[in-house]
Amino acid sequence: MAAITRNRGTYRRLIQTIRRQWRRWRADVHIVSYPKCGRTWLVVLLGRALELHYGIRLRKPLRLRSYSKPWRGIPYILQHHDGGPEFQYPEELETDKSAYAGKKVVFMVRDPRDVLVSSFFQKTKRNANYEGTMEEYAHERRGGIETIADFYSIWARNRHVPADFLLLTYEDLHADTAGELRKVLEFMGIHGVSDSVIHEAVEYGRFDNMRQMEARNAMGSSALEARNHDDPDSYKTRKGKVGGYGDYLQGEGLVHVEQVIQKQLDPFYDRYINDRKGTQ
Repeated sequence: MAAITRNRGTYRRLIQTIRRQWRRWRADVHIVSYPKCGRTWLVVLLGRALELHYGIRLRKPLRLRSYSKPWRGIPYILQHHDGGPEFQYPEELETDKSAYAGKKVVFMVRDPRDVLVSSFFQKTKRNANYEGTMEEYAHERRGGIETIADFYSIWARNRHVPADFLLLTYEDLHADTAGELRKVLEFMGIHGVSDSVIHEAVEYGRFDNMRQMEARNAMGSSALEARNHDDPDSYKTRKGKVGGYGDYLQGEGLVHVEQVIQKQLDPFYDRYINDRKGTQ
């Protein structure tokens, strides 16, 4: 019986790998980000805009690929983290992006310092796969600041590989949600979305509404589901703040993080290199 169970587990993993590879090949548009860059927020905004613009409703609106049907004219949109970098050492990151040739890529980034802090809470409060302190995590090499900086930099050096590449920052989406949402929709080839649809999508994606949806698991997805309703730091929608890293990342840990950013982050992201106080 044990052998049969192991075989079934191996078979399922093989099927999952094949499906994942097929989706990567099938996708017209890839939304790529390092975890904790605000991608779930972007997906909520896009899903709501698609539903309103095309007059459709899905049971799992966070699965953007499900909106794509031949008769709708909606591109096949796949959101992912490009290989799980949060569990990799910087030297383990994939540097070959040739698989994205001929595709459109929306690459979403956020201040690496904010990403690091948010990742810490993800790993300690939601996934429970890290037990150290914030100070210790500032020096963690597996999925830490070095990995974040290198992941960003690898994509900066390969941004010419896709047929079209759009850099989207969490900070810009925060400052002008409507404008950035429209920019992404236009980039994807979805034109003519009304101002009223954009406005309603933005309202739907407000932090307080997303927090309420997470509390009751309104999306029916673990991607937006509270782990501990009594612990705000266990929520996916934890803070929604720009430059909030300073509340948690301080002292020698912050000095080390700043040094890595200055040394390893590609100049393409000069806003994060030159502005050490974030964009508060």
